[in-house]
Amino acid sequence: MMISNSFGLKAKAKNYIHINTLDDLTFLETLNDEEILILGAGTNVILSDYFNGTVIGVNLKGIETNNNFISVGAGLDWADLIEYCLTNELHGIENLTHIPGSVGAAPVQNIGAYGVEISSFISSIECFNLKTKKYETLDNDQCQFKYRDSIFKLKDFVILKVNFIFNKSFEPNLSYPVLSNFLKDNSIDASSLTPRILSESVKDIRNSKLPDPKLQPNVGSIFKNPIVRTNDFDHAFLDGHRWDQDDEYTKLSSARLIELIKSDLSIPDTLRFYENHSLVLINNGGASFDEVTNLLYQIKSKILEKFKIELEIEPEIISS
Repeated sequence: MMISNSFGLKAKAKNYIHINTLDDLTFLETLNDEEILILGAGTNVILSDYFNGTVIGVNLKGIETNNNFISVGAGLDWADLIEYCLTNELHGIENLTHIPGSVGAAPVQNIGAYGVEISSFISSIECFNLKTKKYETLDNDQCQFKYRDSIFKLKDFVILKVNFIFNKSFEPNLSYPVLSNFLKDNSIDASSLTPRILSESVKDIRNSKLPDPKLQPNVGSIFKNPIVRTNDFDHAFLDGHRWDQDDEYTKLSSARLIELIKSDLSIPDTLRFYENHSLVLINNGGASFDEVTNLLYQIKSKILEKFKIELEIEPEIISS
């Protein structure tokens, strides 16, 4: 069966299990030691041409609300949750507008943008434990959320529902300069900002930097921004492309690092970097798994050699 993915790679799987209702969890109880791939919308994976195992897709899309508490099926499109929150005055995730994928995929890498991380609004997650073969609910602290990381990357859990607690009052996070500068450049007064205007502003910013994967196949950022010890680098290094985290650590722009070594790369005709953002790799058509991964490891190697910085690939690499 073909596996849908936003990078447009041709990939098949040996088996596929659809979770349309909780009754379908009985199919998961019979799984043995075969390879498992838990897949949402396929927006953050690099797939080989054949997966010799079982792909699990969760199609639960219901929304249950009790005041500012909201329980959401993992299969709901992330854009639909953003719209629901805007319509029902549930605040806090406006900065996460226009991130591709499903609700269930959001906690896996603890999605974040413009100073906001989704883990700040997750109270608990209902899931199926593939080891114990039981339905479990993990509280926020049990999810082990970190920067672009969580316990769910261990692949021991199938996320079924995500339970959120949102803010009833609107307090916009404008800490990222690119966002505050956009508002200023477009004559949007922060004091009169509404959730809808903030969400639309974030969408406009993302559209200016990131291509629509339906039109230009991509998986968004191909590398995480590395966090380094501040004193390990000259303070002028990547000036304008670095963000101090605290007195000890600094986050560096992977996009800028790639730009500095791009001329040294051997890039196949099937791939290209997006003209508006060097952290986005686009499949021109016909790209293979090997071409993609070879380029990613080539980038890692050259940046490590030149700057002594270890980049971490953001999408999950799924080999045969």
